[in-house]
Amino acid sequence: QALEPSGPIPRRAWPQMDLLALLAADGLLNEDAASCLEEAEGVERRSVVLVGVTGDGKSSTGNTLCGSNVFKVSSGFKSETQEVAHADYKRSEGDRITLWRVIDTVGLHDTDLTQKEVLDRFSVFADKNRDGIDCFLFVLRWGRFKPEHDAAMAAFISNCGEVALQHTVLVFTHCSASPEEVQQQFAESAPATLRAWLPHLQDGSGAGIRAVGVDNDSPSGAACERLHQALERLCIANAGERYSNEALVEARRRQAAVEEAERSAFQAAVSEWRRGTGPVVIEREAGVITRPPMNAEAPAT
Repeated sequence: QALEPSGPIPRRAWPQMDLLALLAADGLLNEDAASCLEEAEGVERRSVVLVGVTGDGKSSTGNTLCGSNVFKVSSGFKSETQEVAHADYKRSEGDRITLWRVIDTVGLHDTDLTQKEVLDRFSVFADKNRDGIDCFLFVLRWGRFKPEHDAAMAAFISNCGEVALQHTVLVFTHCSASPEEVQQQFAESAPATLRAWLPHLQDGSGAGIRAVGVDNDSPSGAACERLHQALERLCIANAGERYSNEALVEARRRQAAVEEAERSAFQAAVSEWRRGTGPVVIEREAGVITRPPMNAEAPAT
């Protein structure tokens, strides 16, 4: 959407800001050059991270937010997002102008990578916005909450800490249901595994679960508006407080400590078992004759 050079941004700053925003969206600016965008008066910067498993519409949701196909979309079982990617776009509402950064992450259930590789690559989102994250969009296909989704949510919390849920909105793709219908489905038919997470995703305003249903294939622009309404409600509820990179570092430190404790406990258990059992002894019952397999070749004479 073209914007006129009026409102809170001085005329002299507008052409520079407009050009830099386009270059940043194309990934043609380094961090120092992109920081020039912050110099334009009245421009607010916000960031959102896309989270989820491969194939549920994570990258498509990013494209819906940006209004263009900036993220590669998987057309099969294999994830197109093997590394963290980002795009910037402007959004105007009256005199208010917001520069949004959308960060697409590797699928949390990517079968081509080990779990450690997935989490290491996923955590790179912190480098894309050092001031913190306004919102995580956990993307799910409407009507699904399979074991891999439960595992992905658990991996998300293990990696980012439970505090990340205060900044998380569930996004259901391929969903034309109204916000009221989505809330009704939670109450009536959500599976037990999903219900276990819902208390951590309650909207502080009493509006129910922080969730939105979108149809990324709809050309009307309704999906983009629904997503932005959900983002705005979350930012208001959190009073502008962001998920910090320090929280990520602390969560990963705790997770590493848990993994190390589990490895040590396993090694101690194996050592204890070996000390208690001693060498392995094979005993044959009386009268039992051991024969070679029927298809074994006769020994050479």
